Amino acid sequence: MMEMNRRFKLVIFDLDGTLTQERSIWEYIHKRLGKWYGFAEEYQKKFLAGEICYERFCELDAEVWKRMRVEELLEIVKTVPFHPGVDELIHYLKQKGLKLIMISSGLSVLSDWVHQRYGFDYSISNDLLHENGFLTGKVRIQVYYDKKAEWVKKILEEFEVKPEEVIAIGDSIGDIDMFHMVGFSIAFNSSCSDLDQIASLCIRTDNLTDIIPKLPLL
Repeated sequence: MMEMNRRFKLVIFDLDGTLTQERSIWEYIHKRLGKWYGFAEEYQKKFLAGEICYERFCELDAEVWKRMRVEELLEIVKTVPFHPGVDELIHYLKQKGLKLIMISSGLSVLSDWVHQRYGFDYSISNDLLHENGFLTGKVRIQVYYDKKAEWVKKILEEFEVKPEEVIAIGDSIGDIDMFHMVGFSIAFNSSCSDLDQIASLCIRTDNLTDIIPKLPLL
């Protein structure tokens, strides 16, 4: 009962794989452009093998899209499939008076659109740089995949909330340090057993509305 009576004020969402069905917007764009197999896939393999650092991994990805029109990229991004139930879950949380936050190691071209579409209170991700409507092939990294806790700390200060007043929802290894910093955490269709072990709740479902009855909200 103590969990249920706790007053939660804020929800932090991961984006890729949590709100969307695609676990990586980077990979999704590459595949749509025919630049994954033999191109970006190799960069991912090198990163996972420890041959290149995270910064270089992101830079190589961004270079693939150099000189692409921003509008063309946005049109691809808008085709990303969301999990059913996004609207209902967001509406429910807003009704309960919770602030909505998004921390993503994906791309702001997606998170900005989602932020506006669903009325989030704050979001942060990584920026593809552009000039005169065209991508420069450069990226501004703001959220490292394994350092979301840095942003959780900033958000706690910005919104003047305590860790125990925060719920986090994520799906991958990159959400582990975020889960350690909140009062209640939900591993949604997790791809990481370590995340499952520290989560307050693990749920596997095709619909985000299934989370609603399991939330510690009165």
